[in-house]
Amino acid sequence: MFGKLFGGTFGFMMGGPVGALLGAAVGHNFDQAQSQGKRATVPPERGNSQEHIQDTFHSTAFQLMGHIAKADGRVSDREIATARAIMDRLRLNAGQRQAAINDFTAGKQPDFDLDAMLKAFQRACRGRPAFLQPLLELLLNVAYADDDLHPHTHARLLYITDRLGVHRLQFEALHALFRAQRWAQRQNQDGGGKTHDHRQTHDRRPTTAVGSLTQAYAVLGLQREASPDAIKLAYRRLLKQHHPDKLAGRNASLAELARATEKTRELTAAYDRIREARGF
Repeated sequence: MFGKLFGGTFGFMMGGPVGALLGAAVGHNFDQAQSQGKRATVPPERGNSQEHIQDTFHSTAFQLMGHIAKADGRVSDREIATARAIMDRLRLNAGQRQAAINDFTAGKQPDFDLDAMLKAFQRACRGRPAFLQPLLELLLNVAYADDDLHPHTHARLLYITDRLGVHRLQFEALHALFRAQRWAQRQNQDGGGKTHDHRQTHDRRPTTAVGSLTQAYAVLGLQREASPDAIKLAYRRLLKQHHPDKLAGRNASLAELARATEKTRELTAAYDRIREARGF
């Protein structure tokens, strides 16, 4: 329920009515995946009122936004503007906005205890996994505020996702949809203005497009006659092998993280291209 609600809301925020429909669809899938994936969900604590949970969600979200914004070493004006736009979208009152600003600032600090904050969030919202999708969507908005996803920012997103117990493929699906919505929104905006040159238009497409099915199968190391199960297995194996978070804990260089990020995007683009053609 909450996944569809927040998915539709932030889908509309990113891509208008079409984005809302896509966001609601992914939200529905997120709800189902989370409910199926929790074999023994712990019931919420009796003392956790809805207001307390909402406050905890807002506090967690803005601390994480600050943490994500700082991942590449500096917080840009566009990242701050995105955080303020989210405050507007959430219709925070004056007191809530000030608290959100304080939380965003706290998340930027070098001594910010990310693990402790995530554990507190999980304790407050346990039994309510649908809060995870809107949280991740908010973080993606900040992560892409400067247009390009920095490798260190991507690695930090993956770390947060893992600690929150979100399945990696579920996050990649949400991530892919988010990027597609951004691209669609940009295309709509460009269509209403002056003609842009070819290079500008190309730069605004989703990262790492796979142009043909032949290329897509080659990226995954498969033949065209591969079964859907074999395709899924190859994608998951390669995704696990090349994900940037495998490097994040080894003090990898920026170049290594960039290559791993690009490879992950290439794999996802290839998998999406094959799924679209094969209809599974």
